[in-house]
Amino acid sequence: MPRIVDPRLPATLRALREQAGLSLRDLAKRAYSSRSHLHDIEQGRKSPPPDLMVRLDEALGAGGHLAGMVRDDPAGLSGEEQQRLRAAITRPRRIDAGTIDSLAAVLAHQRRLEDVVGSAAVVRPVLAQLSAIEQLVNGARRDKHWPRLVDVAGQWAQFGGWLSAATGDHASSRAWYLRAMEWATEAGNPHLTATSLSMRGHLAWMRGETAAMVELSRAAAWQPASPGVRGVAVQQEARGLAILGDAEGADRQLDNAQELTARAADARDREPDWLYFHDPTYLMMQRGLAQRYLRRYDRAVELLQSGLDQLPGEVRRSDWVGWYVCQLAATHVAAGDRDVAASWIAEAREIADSTGAKRLAGEVAQVEREIDC
Repeated sequence: MPRIVDPRLPATLRALREQAGLSLRDLAKRAYSSRSHLHDIEQGRKSPPPDLMVRLDEALGAGGHLAGMVRDDPAGLSGEEQQRLRAAITRPRRIDAGTIDSLAAVLAHQRRLEDVVGSAAVVRPVLAQLSAIEQLVNGARRDKHWPRLVDVAGQWAQFGGWLSAATGDHASSRAWYLRAMEWATEAGNPHLTATSLSMRGHLAWMRGETAAMVELSRAAAWQPASPGVRGVAVQQEARGLAILGDAEGADRQLDNAQELTARAADARDREPDWLYFHDPTYLMMQRGLAQRYLRRYDRAVELLQSGLDQLPGEVRRSDWVGWYVCQLAATHVAAGDRDVAASWIAEAREIADSTGAKRLAGEVAQVEREIDC
């Protein structure tokens, strides 16, 4: 079974080894390993097996801390699925429905795993799997299985774009979104085409390109996609308009997004699988961000805090939720409530540290500086 490695493991292992006054060679002897293997683990180049982590714990007196930083990934490919995928890559012209079903199921699990453990923990295995899927698509025969294969591949590419953006690799993110649009076009999937456009708008927002964010969001909303997909695009356009100071336009589009979201909630079975996250609670937090951009701080605090309070417990400590916690803290700072902001930013800091989310850590540091001013 694939493994999930805490992104803090390399630094933690190195710190414990140095505190113990051990060289890599000394530690390798005590843990029945090799110096080069331990060096690769400390550099983050290798995923260590759980049994080695147990031996390292014993050698360093870490009390199980290191072993707890490596765990099985229930969302990864099973042995049978790995064998099926390897066979498909070797003989891509023999692709079958079972292989495509496996890819779709694993993607659904990977998305939900990322909600819990954060982007940094899953980006490397997902992109490795995506590289294999790309080989599969390139070698597959254009037979009856082709439309669904390229459709599922496009969904993987869209997720790869999201993870790349979340972990700071904007160039790779844009490339994967473009690939997702290409495959969505071949598959004839307007929902995926619209989502990829919308996510390019999200990437533009991350890069501070607000005008592009608005235009890409509008382009996504014009696609013949589901109400939920268009609702995501419309609320994103609204946030862009709020950043640009167009309060009337932002309010109008937020109302439109609310209507689309309500329609989507009434027909969840007609929405694409990847839109599982989009619901009235998510829209509430997005509306809160728009209010913050418009300097309506009291309303922004109300919406952001209410949205956070309604999130399920299993995702409450994920990095994307930590980002909203950070925005709530920043809103309190803007409203002059520095003491309240300090408690929220402490929570955001804990999430950033536990998930290894560099972007979140950077934004947390910025808000901490504003609190201290």
